[in-house]
Amino acid sequence: MQLSCPKCGAREVRLSHRQGIKERLKGLIGVSQLRCRRCRHRWETSAWASGAWHYARCPRCYRQELTTWSEHYYNPAKWTVMLLRLGATPYRCTACRCNFASFKACKEQFTWRHQTLAQPATPQIERPPGPVQSALKHQPSPRPTESEEPML
Repeated sequence: MQLSCPKCGAREVRLSHRQGIKERLKGLIGVSQLRCRRCRHRWETSAWASGAWHYARCPRCYRQELTTWSEHYYNPAKWTVMLLRLGATPYRCTACRCNFASFKACKEQFTWRHQTLAQPATPQIERPPGPVQSALKHQPSPRPTESEEPML
């Protein structure tokens, strides 16, 4: 299932309204119309493509980057509770924060990865002067002598 826009590459997609009887019939067999939220491009994708039907996906945005949730902290709908009692796994979509239950396995386990990039060499930071150095810096400068004064 292609969840990134073929035109701009964004993954901010939504289900598009079906237009006509042909698209409604395709929807019954798993072919969906998606629309990009950025560039408004519309394309057709299939739930059967590339084996995506094997794995759980968010019912709202179709993403497969999922985490799990606990029934202790959320108040799920009755249908979701029934699925959980029958042995379904509780999943949460990280993009749209939708909690749902599915009997399918998770394809992409979402993790917050912290990338460590190579840091550029930091310039030497001048430390604030200590009490002795600050006293020396604030002394009045000596007056120029008569030999050092410019002649006009």
